[in-house]
Amino acid sequence: MTRGISQTRPGRWLRPRTVVTVVGAAAFAALLWAQGTQPGVDPVKLVLAADPGWMVLALLAYVSSYAAATMGFLGFVPERIGTVRAALSQLAGSFVKLVAPGGFGSVALNTRLLLKAGIAPGPAASSVGASQVVGFSLHLLQLSFFLWLTGFRPPRTDASGATQQGPQVLGDVLLWCAVAAGLLLLAVLAVPRLRNWSLRRLRPLTEGSLVRLRELLRHPRHLAVGVLGQVLISMTLVTTLYFCVRATGQHPAFAAVAVALLLGNTIGNAVPTPAGVGGVEAATAALLVSTAQLGSTPAFAAVVLYRLISLILPVLPGWAAFTYLQRQKAL
Repeated sequence: MTRGISQTRPGRWLRPRTVVTVVGAAAFAALLWAQGTQPGVDPVKLVLAADPGWMVLALLAYVSSYAAATMGFLGFVPERIGTVRAALSQLAGSFVKLVAPGGFGSVALNTRLLLKAGIAPGPAASSVGASQVVGFSLHLLQLSFFLWLTGFRPPRTDASGATQQGPQVLGDVLLWCAVAAGLLLLAVLAVPRLRNWSLRRLRPLTEGSLVRLRELLRHPRHLAVGVLGQVLISMTLVTTLYFCVRATGQHPAFAAVAVALLLGNTIGNAVPTPAGVGGVEAATAALLVSTAQLGSTPAFAAVVLYRLISLILPVLPGWAAFTYLQRQKAL
């Protein structure tokens, strides 16, 4: 009896839920430290100085992003899996993304939810892959639309003869991020273990996605809900950042903020850190300076407020949702 108990203890300590919880807690502590040590920015004073009305609106806008994410997920799953569980899975993704950079955590979480709901591995992976492909395509379309709407142009000389340097900041950010992405790609291609790991993660996003989309054409209402949800995800996040900028006393154009967030998230999430921490802040703040013509200090303050709402605050509710779904055998 004693030997049997001792043999089961290691398995208990090494369960995936234990590993994810420990790693996620460590990442959460690191994020708190990172946000609290930004040069020249005190998060506590920043929150206290922000306009409370705009901060409440920012919080409500971000909460609505979970409803959009649930729509964007369920719309690509013709089978019934339960709206509440799907919504809790999106909330749990706020915690899991601290463990797996690059969005792989949410992909694995949603796929696991579908598998536990009785959906076969092929259709489950294809549904998640189709939602990711459509979401990324819509993200690029929205970015292109707002770039056209803002009329973003390279550096030019104004009537006084001074050169406007805002767009040059964007060029520098894009250059450095392109270099970083290139080095990361070379590392993945050069190291067999990294290459195999990347292929295993990317294969479910591509294999079967088009087949699943063809199947979803037989369920136009589902597909419409999914596409609408994917569009609203980006728009709710843009609205959250816009309200954060307004909370700092600035009055930017909505389209300029949209360009900063959509492009900043794309660039910043290429950084292999939990939730793109460091890269998202730097890229989005620089883009706010370029597109919305904000000063560097207000732009960075607004981004820190946005990350406090979208990254720090959801971690504990996300952990609670993750634990609940585990106990309900839904993950």
